[in-house]
Amino acid sequence: MDSSTIAIVITVITIVSFILEKIPLAMTAMIASLAMGILVPEMKLSDIYSGFSSNNVIMVAGMCIVGDALFKTGMANKIGKALGKSAVAKNERTFLVAVVICCTVMSAFLSNSGTIAMWMPLIAAVAAKSNGVIRSKMVIMAAGIASAIGGAGTLVGSTSQQTANAVLMGVAGYEDGLSLFDQTKIMIPLCLIMIIYFATVGYSLTKKVLKPESPDFDKGNYYADLASKTSDETQNDVPAWKGWFSLIVLLLCIVGFILTDQAAFKPYINVAVVALIGATVLITSGCMPLKKTLAEMDWNTLVILAAAQGFAKGLDVSGGGRVIADAVLNLFGGQEASTTVLMVAGIIVTAVLTNFMSNTALAAMMTPIYIQIANSLGISPVPFVIAIGCVATNLACATPVGTPACTQTLPAGYKYMDYMKIGGPLLILLIIGAVFFAPIMYPF
Repeated sequence: MDSSTIAIVITVITIVSFILEKIPLAMTAMIASLAMGILVPEMKLSDIYSGFSSNNVIMVAGMCIVGDALFKTGMANKIGKALGKSAVAKNERTFLVAVVICCTVMSAFLSNSGTIAMWMPLIAAVAAKSNGVIRSKMVIMAAGIASAIGGAGTLVGSTSQQTANAVLMGVAGYEDGLSLFDQTKIMIPLCLIMIIYFATVGYSLTKKVLKPESPDFDKGNYYADLASKTSDETQNDVPAWKGWFSLIVLLLCIVGFILTDQAAFKPYINVAVVALIGATVLITSGCMPLKKTLAEMDWNTLVILAAAQGFAKGLDVSGGGRVIADAVLNLFGGQEASTTVLMVAGIIVTAVLTNFMSNTALAAMMTPIYIQIANSLGISPVPFVIAIGCVATNLACATPVGTPACTQTLPAGYKYMDYMKIGGPLLILLIIGAVFFAPIMYPF
């Protein structure tokens, strides 16, 4: 059996297991990564576990500690009280939309993983002080999706468009690559679609799916549990300086995330290093106890995030992703089809695959394919690169494993099918929007 076929079979079984949730999601991801590493010869054995040392996993681990420090020191309660007095915090739907807008804009310029890592404890803090008006589980998933989609807003918002641009710069005549805002004009209407979705049917659908009136609504919600365990009464003995110190560390981490995108700082820091510094400072200073902090970390999410990278790697190096892409393109007529049809086919297949594959690996796979198609047709590859390599690779909102920004929201107690039921309709709307706007905004 070909490696690509093996990888596709593993992928199908993994998706079914994710949906059924008969075994923990973390174990499904780990088994999938092991299966890819053992059965796909093109994949190195070290790729099975290399994800545990990836920038995203280390960043998430570090920011978990930084975010938890806000609660453990009492600063989250203070922030929650302050934000709770604002007009947007008087209504859950209004608050959700405000958070979605903030995450969308911030992730276009900052790390999308860093954006959601910062917002989750803030959302939980506001919810804890809202007397039930705002429920963290109703907001956190939307914030994660907004961070993922918003990351496509500029050239620096996510690694997939940077990968696509790097491939384009290797083509004669396009050495200068794309500019910072080339993809912004299509992402503006797509982001508006997302915001309107969560302001209307998306919010209603979230209530229907999550059933906030159910007694089991907050079962497994790490942030709700954390907020309940760190009430005002439990923090009377915590020195005030620890709260302010934890807030300063969080703000400095945000500044650090900004600096990681600056050429002058790239040789010295990245998002993982910034998060590790923040966590190390908090533990060394005594704000967070070492053993208790490590014991209470959300290892389930970290394992999913790390193992999913190994699983995605196998689909990439085996050629399984390329087989799927080629099959779909052939359904639309292959290189004999019109440029619009080819673009539409590329957007659809990429948007679906990015919910199961690494968006960076997908950009590295799809961009050369479409550059070759453009060269054979004698046209500019730029429209293909923007629509497929930069935009479609970031539409990962229908599963919790397509992008770290969504995976990070799992501690709020969501199931795999919750993402499909809430993010799935949005994915369809975004694909329709991309298919409509891309040929108009980026003509050949």
